[in-house]
Amino acid sequence: MRSSEVDIRLLGGFLVRDVSGEEARFESQKVRGLLAFLACRAGRPVSREHLAELLWPEADPDTGRHNLRQALYSLRQGLGGDRGRIAESGGTTQGVVFELAESDSLDVAEFQAALRRGFPGGREVVAADLADAVDLYRGDLLAGFYVRGGSAEFENWLVGEQERLRDAALAALRALVDHFAARGEYDQALVYGRRLIEIDPLSEEAHREVMRLYVLAGRRRRALGEFEELAELLQRELGVEPLPETRALYESILAERLPAPGPEPALARPPLGPFVPMVGRADALAALEESWQQAVETGARVALVDGEEGIGKTRLIRSFLDRITSRRRAVVVQSQLCGPEPPAAGQPLLQLARVLERLAEEDDPGPSEARRTATAETGREDAGSDAGPDVPVDERLSAAVRHTLLSTGPDRARPLILFLDDLHLAGGWAAERIGALVEQLGAEPLWVVATLEGGRLPPEHPLVGLAEGPRGDRVVLERLGEAAIAEIGRTLVGDEDHDAERLARHLGAISDGLPLAIVEHVNSLCDQGILAPASHSRWSLAKEPESDAAAEPELDAVIARRIDHLPTSTRRLLVLAAVIGQTFDVELLQRAAREHIGVVEIGIELMLERWLIRQHARHWSDDPRERDLVLWAQGARRGTFEFAHERIRRVAYDHVNPLRRRLLHREVADALAERHPLDEPGNAETVAHHYVAAGEWERAAPYQRLSLARAERLGDTDAAGAEIERLLRVLDRLARESPGDAARWDELREEALAARERLVLTSGDPG
Repeated sequence: MRSSEVDIRLLGGFLVRDVSGEEARFESQKVRGLLAFLACRAGRPVSREHLAELLWPEADPDTGRHNLRQALYSLRQGLGGDRGRIAESGGTTQGVVFELAESDSLDVAEFQAALRRGFPGGREVVAADLADAVDLYRGDLLAGFYVRGGSAEFENWLVGEQERLRDAALAALRALVDHFAARGEYDQALVYGRRLIEIDPLSEEAHREVMRLYVLAGRRRRALGEFEELAELLQRELGVEPLPETRALYESILAERLPAPGPEPALARPPLGPFVPMVGRADALAALEESWQQAVETGARVALVDGEEGIGKTRLIRSFLDRITSRRRAVVVQSQLCGPEPPAAGQPLLQLARVLERLAEEDDPGPSEARRTATAETGREDAGSDAGPDVPVDERLSAAVRHTLLSTGPDRARPLILFLDDLHLAGGWAAERIGALVEQLGAEPLWVVATLEGGRLPPEHPLVGLAEGPRGDRVVLERLGEAAIAEIGRTLVGDEDHDAERLARHLGAISDGLPLAIVEHVNSLCDQGILAPASHSRWSLAKEPESDAAAEPELDAVIARRIDHLPTSTRRLLVLAAVIGQTFDVELLQRAAREHIGVVEIGIELMLERWLIRQHARHWSDDPRERDLVLWAQGARRGTFEFAHERIRRVAYDHVNPLRRRLLHREVADALAERHPLDEPGNAETVAHHYVAAGEWERAAPYQRLSLARAERLGDTDAAGAEIERLLRVLDRLARESPGDAARWDELREEALAARERLVLTSGDPG
């Protein structure tokens, strides 16, 4: 063997070889055991007496020392004759020491180093490093290894090290399961949940976690099958029944089961698409951390994350919220405004107020120290009634916020976080009231964090003043540089055969550093088979990607190509979902598509696997592991989803010709109108939007009129002005197309014009 490079693999067995793949030869099993013992203690000297007693316990001291000298000579020869690796230590601590050269590799050392990077401190984890660690863990230390005539001390050492390393691997796997489950990426969490069971097949806790993940992933039947497999295993191996808590979970899933007319999705699923890590955001995360700490320590504050579309604003905030809520309890309420239809009256303030009011109505959370969060429903189909119509929405939100903060107790143990996504779409009215709320609450622990595209706002916009005020912070995201893109390459494919460098160079050339472009190009490479799965967390380049940036399609074309790779039935569902909006639920999708639920469920699974959509968590319970369990126990039909990015929704929406789109808008409007009659105002804005897009002016008019009335009642002057203009445009079309009903349209026009006058008197702005 060459003495310059040695690869030592002790996890899952015993293998030593050089970089050419030539396997080292040693004269006995005791020499191999000696190498394993010294390698696991690399850099730490071990006395010759101890080594002799460890492997030749029955020999007299002279014979033991002689046997050790022979074994060390054989060991050095097997490692290429280099005395530097097996050396005598000097100084006060003398003995034999194993030293790794820079070019050597030892899987145990690499495994432990990856764990240290993956658990940097506190409760934070670095998923990519933990994934590297579990990939290195191919089984127990020296699995199947036996030293004949060795001491009980050697056996005890081996068993102890096996347990220690196995526990470390299990801890990494549990952290990965929790990490991906908290992000709503249940299929990726299942990959690591199944690895947990492979390593510890009799762990009922691991089986329960996998059952929960199958439920959350919309695969209820597989969750029930997991229990049955566990029960059979326990009976066969131990002669016992599952624990009561395991059976209770099984029965809770079984009780929610409905007859499933559709086919069960295949269990042998293809690998998930590559997960692109968030990189290059250390400064932005530090700025958010400082803003958050100031809000907790000194009082109410607002942080605005600014940047162009696709720069990763929402992902940054969600990752940061995951981090801080793992460290301390907090109430987190989210509002989201992206979508094709205009924002409803009172958004986002009304969304936030509703969720806080709903939390206030629930029972006291009890002694649980787990975090409790809630996410506002972004779909309008569940908008609910407008309780207290005489209370302006800003006053309603202020009351709900104060009640929430007071309910956390005087020790300020549970700050309140309001997360407003795409706040720039809400208009200046909402921004002014958010600013006023921050000022009113003074020293209270309130943190408002929002995303906006500042380039779309005039300098005088209230959001600009909000960010530049004494209680405001502004975090501007820039495109990724070469170092960050190189890190993405290394995370995805490692350093094998310079794949990471080639991939990073390609991504940098075709993305210009825009994170969304990088993600979509990576997914496209996967769809085309250029990126092929190599392990649980790594991928490899099956062939060289195109390197000519000028020949690469624009981002929208890349997304369109990915949509074209979908089966026809799934592509049709994706387009219909895009017509519904950024957020959609399966019940509405099925109703509008008039499709069999089995076909819809299979299509949803495929869209999830391609990272085109993701699960949308409506509500977070006290225990994140039980989040949405009851809802998901009945399968994907009860789920709510959102597009992975608004741009994907727009491309899917443009994927169909305008005439077909009009028909789809009408089908969605009819489905919404059927589910929410005219006298239920919660979805008026959305129904009106779809009827207008369908060219159904007469059917749109009453919903548009209702939307205007709600905007006035809620005090949202921005929304009221917009609703007035939309209603007038609808009436203009009706006057041209249905002149026989002119008197009826004139009456509605007078109402709209009167509303405009009231708006001018109220705000001095005609909208």
